[in-house]
Parts: sequence; C-alpha cells; structure tokens
Amino acid sequence: MKNPFANININGKILEKPFMIQQVETHLIFGPLSRHLQLGYIALVLAIINLGVGLFAFQKPFVQYIGGNINRLIFLIVAFIILRMTCRQQAILGLAVIKLSLGMAAFLMTTVGASHSFSHGQADAWPNLFLGLIWIPSLEFIPKITPNQRYITIARIILSIPCIYFGIKSGNWHWE
Repeated sequence: MKNPFANININGKILEKPFMIQQVETHLIFGPLSRHLQLGYIALVLAIINLGVGLFAFQKPFVQYIGGNINRLIFLIVAFIILRMTCRQQAILGLAVIKLSLGMAAFLMTTVGASHSFSHGQADAWPNLFLGLIWIPSLEFIPKITPNQRYITIARIILSIPCIYFGIKSGNWHWE
C-alpha cells in the first residue's frame, strides 16, 4: 500500500538553525535521541495507544465519542507527518514542545500555585514557588551556558528533590 503522506513536503530546514542545533546537540536527553532514535516513532506508538483507548476502553457506543475519536485520529496523522522529518528535525521539534510545555507549567506553578498557596496560608507555598522557579526555561538559552546545559538539567533535578519532598510533606500535594 502506498504511503498517503509521501507527497507531504515538510520544510524542516526552518527548524535547523545553528542556535537550535546547538540546543539539541548539547541537551541531556534530546542530544542522544537526535542521533539514535526518531521521536516520530514514539509519537506514533503513543497515538496508536491513544486511539486504542478511545475505541476499546469505553462501553458506550463509538458514535457517542466520534468527536473525541476524530481528535485521536488527528494525533495519528501528526505522528506520520513527524516521521517525514529527519532525526535532528524531530529532536528540535520535541525539544521545542517540551520547553514550551514545561515553561508554561513552571510559570503557572510559580504564579498561580504559589500565589494561591500564599494567600490561603498553605504550607506548600514555598515548594510551589521554588519548583516553578527552578524549572522555568531560562539559563540554557544563554549562548555561553548552552554547551553546559546538561549540568543545568542535572542541577534542576537535584534541587527539585527537596522541593518535592517538602511539597508532599505539606499534605496539600495529593492525587485525586
């Protein structure tokens, strides 16, 4: 069967700027991934699992969830489009998505989570604030620090451990 996505032209050269190549090559996780693994395959597996959960996990008829299942098909199509990129382009795209997502989560934890906890006098206010400040993407984009950004990531992980510990000990961090 012919690949229906074979004619899609991805201009991935837009992503391959020297700054972004250096960001990916020196990153703790995306550096090795960009050389050895295509992130599109991970996206494809996750999209197939997501589609399988949508189709088979619920007892209600498929027609009731048609909108959600179409949404799941879009993720599958995006995974095939990502596979059309080179390994480096996939790693750059993955790094950008992770940095944007982590940056938004850290920003929200710092602004909304900490301010809410401070205003209610909760014990997790300081862990929320520090954890958000630790993970806001910032230092790794300074050109002189970029070659050593893997050490920044390791330091962030080490500094997160006490924040997570005290956040859990506060009694306000729980899964529901």
